Amino acid sequence: MEYRFPLIGKMNGAFFVDAGNIWNVSDNVTDPDYRFDGFKDLSEIAIGTGFGLRYDFDFFVFRLDTGLKTYNPSLPQSSRWQGDYAISNAVFNIGINYPF
Repeated sequence: MEYRFPLIGKMNGAFFVDAGNIWNVSDNVTDPDYRFDGFKDLSEIAIGTGFGLRYDFDFFVFRLDTGLKTYNPSLPQSSRWQGDYAISNAVFNIGINYPF
């Protein structure tokens, strides 16, 4: 989900939330931790949040994004929600056009 808003001219800002994970469904995987076995596995969805800039060239959009891990299902249950939003923990992305 992304909320976009105008800044100056063709420059726009954005706040976003991204959620997902990767599981094996039809593969011959023997380790149950890597398989999607039903609704109980939905608790293993990771969540990332962030903000970015968008410049609209009319025929494509140039994006600069900064994302942070918000919910990390690979950590122990008690420390999955992240609260350390330091710039040193951020992931920076450059993109052309919208990701969806």
